[in-house]
Amino acid sequence: MKLVQSELTLGIIDPSDFSKKLVSGGSSGFLSNVIPHLKAKRVIIFGIGLDDVIPWKTFYLQPNVEFVPICSLRFFSRIPMRFKVLFYYMRYRGKILRSGVDVLYVQMPECCLPFLKNRKNIPVIYQKHGSENPVAKSKFTYGRTIVFRKFYEYVLQLIYKNAQWIIAIDRLTHKEIIKRGGKKRSSLLMNAVDMNKFFPNDVQRNHAREHYALKKYDNAILFVGRIEKTKGPKLLVDCIHWLKNKQYPFHIFFAGEGTYKTYLENYVMRMNYNSIVTFLGHVPHEDLPILYNMSDALVLPSETEGAPMVILESLACGTPVVASNVGGIPDIVADGINGIVLKDLSPEHLATGIITVLINKLSRQEISESIKTFSASSFVDSLDIIIANVLQKNNL
Repeated sequence: MKLVQSELTLGIIDPSDFSKKLVSGGSSGFLSNVIPHLKAKRVIIFGIGLDDVIPWKTFYLQPNVEFVPICSLRFFSRIPMRFKVLFYYMRYRGKILRSGVDVLYVQMPECCLPFLKNRKNIPVIYQKHGSENPVAKSKFTYGRTIVFRKFYEYVLQLIYKNAQWIIAIDRLTHKEIIKRGGKKRSSLLMNAVDMNKFFPNDVQRNHAREHYALKKYDNAILFVGRIEKTKGPKLLVDCIHWLKNKQYPFHIFFAGEGTYKTYLENYVMRMNYNSIVTFLGHVPHEDLPILYNMSDALVLPSETEGAPMVILESLACGTPVVASNVGGIPDIVADGINGIVLKDLSPEHLATGIITVLINKLSRQEISESIKTFSASSFVDSLDIIIANVLQKNNL
């Protein structure tokens, strides 16, 4: 029997906490943009709860979308989060498969593993959020050993062999999937942004700048995301010396949490930069448009990335981006059109890139229009086709 979207129950596997609306990573940011456009009759997101969230309590994100945390975990722990979520998805595999879902849409490789082969014949669609091996950049020393890197590669190989479909979010990732034998069961479908939520808004811009006491000629420089060493936040602080030499008034805002945050806060104090650097902590996803509109540049000097949601959200709001030349960033950011892709990640070159976009004063409306093809509604249309094809083949 052929299912139409209005009859479908879509199960989403993503180890994020949507109950607090605090986006913790690329996949949760992506889903937050896509969720309002999903057409399935029922959507169940099986995620994790952080700290005091009650496991298996249902949270309604919208009438047809439920968030169900399968466990409650501490955000900061000595045990890598990937190991813990794998354990819990393994533990509650049966309960998830018996929930009535027709297809599973999985966002992380370790979360894919428990569902690749199941007696209920529920198909698995895996979305790969980047070409890099994240284990190799783990903040845990033992997590970077060859044993765990090999295990991660083994998990990926199982996915390439057994998943019914694989979605790549950037060209590099798609090339990797094809190289590993996934050509016939994969497609390139770039990350998407909700243009109804993220758009240029002068009212938000003026109110936010007034709230943070920014003067008329002050330039707000923004970093959004997990504050981890590999994201390059210290590089942004280190470029302050060169920004000051340019005598261009500015203020830097860090929005996010992470294991590197305490070190960075202490470093800012030691350098006496407190008056021009503000740490905002966790910011609810629904409040991010205000920050993007307030800002004059978003900076993301990461060592590795896929197709970062913060870049798409910033550009949708008309805020230019200065970012490193990694992953799918060059597919989104175009020099002189909506920002600058850095060829060199030194503090001096980062400062030069920031000053360049501040001086050029690109049109915020034109910046927003430059990423029209990355709209969430278009993504969901393509996802619907993939789901329909997978279900059709699965029922043959």
